[in-house]
Amino acid sequence: MKLTYKQLEIELDKTKNFLKKALDQISLLQKEISDLKDKLNKNSKNSSKPPSTDQKPNKSSKSSKKRKKRKGITRFLFPKEQIDKTIECSNEKCPCCGSKDIEELKISEILQQVELPEIKTIITEYILKKYRCLNCQNKSFASLPKGIPNSAFGPKLMGLIASLTGVFHLAKREAIQLIKDLYGIDIGLGSIPNIEERVSNALDPIYQRIHNFILKSQYTKHFDETGWRDSANRNYAWITTCSKAAFYFINRYRNREVFKKLLKKEDPTKINAVTDRYAVYNIIGKNHQYCFSHLIRDFKFYAERDGPDKIIGESLEKFLRKVCKIHKRYKKEKITLLKRNRLIHQYKNKIQFWLEYGDANGSKKLYTLCEKLLSNFDRLWVFLRILDMDPTNNLAERDLRKLVIWRKKSYGTRSNRGKRFVERITTISQTLRKNKKNVLQFIQNVIINFYKNENLPLINSEIGF
Repeated sequence: MKLTYKQLEIELDKTKNFLKKALDQISLLQKEISDLKDKLNKNSKNSSKPPSTDQKPNKSSKSSKKRKKRKGITRFLFPKEQIDKTIECSNEKCPCCGSKDIEELKISEILQQVELPEIKTIITEYILKKYRCLNCQNKSFASLPKGIPNSAFGPKLMGLIASLTGVFHLAKREAIQLIKDLYGIDIGLGSIPNIEERVSNALDPIYQRIHNFILKSQYTKHFDETGWRDSANRNYAWITTCSKAAFYFINRYRNREVFKKLLKKEDPTKINAVTDRYAVYNIIGKNHQYCFSHLIRDFKFYAERDGPDKIIGESLEKFLRKVCKIHKRYKKEKITLLKRNRLIHQYKNKIQFWLEYGDANGSKKLYTLCEKLLSNFDRLWVFLRILDMDPTNNLAERDLRKLVIWRKKSYGTRSNRGKRFVERITTISQTLRKNKKNVLQFIQNVIINFYKNENLPLINSEIGF
């Protein structure tokens, strides 16, 4: 059957429409494949993904490098007043030939051996006498002495348990087993959360004190956030940290309102801060430094592509790394401030050139990134005019890793009191570590003073917090 000219035109139009739809579908699928490949190629070195998600290949024994031997420490002798027992060791005959004709020399070798003492718990029994009032006929018990908590566990034992679960991240059952092995004390599983709540209440004033110190101090502040699980719901752990203290805060949301809550009443336009490029932090003023580590990872991702993106990504990654190395040399006092600024200024011009080149020639995602950085170019170089500021947010990421490890081991928390304990114990312990203080001893002293209703100790008396 022959088709007429009009019928042929109709069939041709149908074929054209079909081909157009097919080509549009192919184009869409190609874009999806490209995006999926990009996702598969992302790892901790070219994105913000954590290192634990990397799929590392097996290495052959021949290609693996030998680890260098770790340096030991020079162990100095304890002073005489610290020595509890001295034992003199002597020989009656020569260990080589067995001769008894031996002479004692003036030079001796000293070995000081440290050993643990036998541990015995102190069990105190409080007998609370019962009384009846002859006037109102009400019955009552005698009060405990001042400073004694109404608990089966004393302040030092509470501090140890809280440190095991909150600082060293032992599971509750593991902490119970360790206490039993060390001291022979049986503790119920339900007692651990109760102890943690008591310790959390005792640490709360210091927790608030640390928060106020960081916000009021002139130290550069680093902000970051990561995911957290609470009662099977997604929450977020926020951090603000500086060289002397770290403050942790867990909230249901990851938005600007929570960030303002973290800042309390502080004006965000007047603080010195280093962050990533998350839009929430854009309310920070002119002293807001973008993290170079995030940028290096982002441009490394584009450097692994083909075409113009590869050249642009490689160049920007290289020059950003150069800037970080120069700043690191300055921090180690290998170069002066003047030389650091002079060297970085050369790379500053090169980075600006490649950002403009990427804005003009890069792929859609790359030119969007370059355009954003060019519009906020001053935020890449704030560290050049603020002395204690770094070009990276590594301090916040290192401090936040404490909660990341805890999250992986415990899968988060299941109550508000659990969240409060995580916030407080992590804030206090990390701040103590920054100030090189004994964490366990400090927590025990805080609990003792809390129940005695005395002033709580300071972490760093020199700067008053």
